[in-house]
Amino acid sequence: GELIEYDDTQLIFTNPKQERTQDYVTGRFG
Repeated sequence: GELIEYDDTQLIFTNPKQERTQDYVTGRFG
């Protein structure tokens, strides 16, 4: 695996810095 981004849980789900993170938490990837 590869660590793409880390931050507070709330920020990861509401305001991720990486587009790949946003795709993952919104169900567009994975």
